[in-house]
Amino acid sequence: MAVQANAVKAEMARPRVTGNVLDLSTDPTLPKPRTQIEVMETGNGLTLADRKLFNVLLAYSWDKLSDPDAPLPPFRASTADLRRAIGDDTESNNVRLRQSFDRLMQTLVRFPYWSEADQQLKEGGSPLLAFRALPRGSGYAEWEFPPKLRPLLAKPGAWARIHLAICAQFSSKYSLALYELLSLRANLREPRWEVTLDDLRESLGCADKMPNYAHFQRRVLDPAVSEINELSGLVIDYQELRSNGRGRKVEKLLFDVKKKSNSELVATARITEFAKAPVGRATPANSARDQDTPDLEDGRTDRERGPAGTLGLIQRVSLAVIEELVAQYPDVDMQTAIFSWAEWAMRQKEPCRNPSAAFRAWLEKLHPAVSAPVRLTPEGSEPPALTPAAQRALQWLTGEPYAVRAKWFRKAQTLGAPDMRAATAPENIGRWVGLVADEVVKGLRV
Repeated sequence: MAVQANAVKAEMARPRVTGNVLDLSTDPTLPKPRTQIEVMETGNGLTLADRKLFNVLLAYSWDKLSDPDAPLPPFRASTADLRRAIGDDTESNNVRLRQSFDRLMQTLVRFPYWSEADQQLKEGGSPLLAFRALPRGSGYAEWEFPPKLRPLLAKPGAWARIHLAICAQFSSKYSLALYELLSLRANLREPRWEVTLDDLRESLGCADKMPNYAHFQRRVLDPAVSEINELSGLVIDYQELRSNGRGRKVEKLLFDVKKKSNSELVATARITEFAKAPVGRATPANSARDQDTPDLEDGRTDRERGPAGTLGLIQRVSLAVIEELVAQYPDVDMQTAIFSWAEWAMRQKEPCRNPSAAFRAWLEKLHPAVSAPVRLTPEGSEPPALTPAAQRALQWLTGEPYAVRAKWFRKAQTLGAPDMRAATAPENIGRWVGLVADEVVKGLRV
């Protein structure tokens, strides 16, 4: 009887999934183990869709993973339901879903592993998924988790309660990754997290990107904190911890994590519900939209905002999202793409509710496969020689946001630069930067 009581107690101690995983309106939550949050991205890393998909797969499989040794058939779910659960209603095929499954099978998770052979604790490594099978058309996806991960999923030592409906609304993978990392600390007696910049970059999946802290802060950190504060039940703030040496370089960050009050949660819930439909439903022909009702997105009324225009729509697309898409699709001229999308969106009957999410979905539907950086000259040809000023301008522009690079390319076009695809991609800036180098460097000296 005592053994049975202990078994029941252990079973009760295991956290449970809440809500219907495939129905975001039920506010499903996942007790995500720490080992599945602090993953080591390999290759080109995980995309936002990959992270969302893994959360859904884990939540859907969670209850049957309680016994690490039980033989289990592959888990199954409708591909349409999976796409809907990660907020990808714009897709009608499994191309992107298949790509996400493949990246999950290539990404490693690190965990403590006790070796029976050597009788010592080692660092174990395993992919997030061990198997996947997807139909060519509609049907069911199947997947399995690696055997060595099963004990960690059956009895998670530390875990965070992750809201899948909130995850589905994030427009940047950095926001989702940071949200999960900070959710681990939300219930601690002192919910704070001190982390080095190198460890934070690795945890967010940008270890080899943006070594300059100012660029990292502007393009990754601050947009992620802002989105978490807007959409989740957490309030995040951070302090910079600097070295004592010359220049007082930022070495660490100290995050403070607080839970929102009830009134703040009500406001967040309204915003999250609003964001669930990147393209809103059309207003019935026999009912006029109230021109004096404040919009949940920016607090302005239609009368104050005036007629919508393509430029206004473009300005509402997050720069962090644009930067992520520029890196994901280096052969796409993002300047042309965003104007084309805005013109298309203006012609639709339904108003655009979340421009960042809508632009991402539109672009990813047109370009389902990520391609390599475009070459503007035949392979093996030499790029134009750069003067010292051009080299300095190139170095500066490479680290600047897309909007800055696009502005200088437009300036270069007025000075004779030809039209070119992916002109603002870092690999191609050297093709035209010489035309504006002196002006760029002059601005840096001011």
